[in-house]
Amino acid sequence: MGIKAILKNLRDGVAFAYSWLIICVLTVSLINGQSTITVSFLLKLLILCIWGALSFCLCFRTRAVSRRGFIFSLTCFYILFIPAEIFMFYMMGIFQENGSTILWIIFFTIIVLMYLISLLIDMLIMKRKAVDYTEKLNAYKDSL
Repeated sequence: MGIKAILKNLRDGVAFAYSWLIICVLTVSLINGQSTITVSFLLKLLILCIWGALSFCLCFRTRAVSRRGFIFSLTCFYILFIPAEIFMFYMMGIFQENGSTILWIIFFTIIVLMYLISLLIDMLIMKRKAVDYTEKLNAYKDSL
């Protein structure tokens, strides 16, 4: 993949992630009764989105990593992104309130569940599809 395509994917990823996170932050702020969001919080959120989009592009859009399969790409993404996400959440003050132990447990449970769901989808659904596609490709080659 060329540098132009990587930059385009990075731009699209940052725009998508940042806009959705802003919507989520505004929703949570309204629910909690907060009337202000600081510029430093928005900048930290932007940095998090840039790192996430860059990690995604490196893990899922480059040939060197994606050749090894989806689970390898997903694992690389988790290794690159989750430490930065934890650091940025801590810097934003998300996990510094009362009950932060419960929030951390919920956070890690969500991460582990998403990873397990991805593994199950890859092992159960995608492997079966790969077998079907291979059979159809072999049948097409035999018909030639």
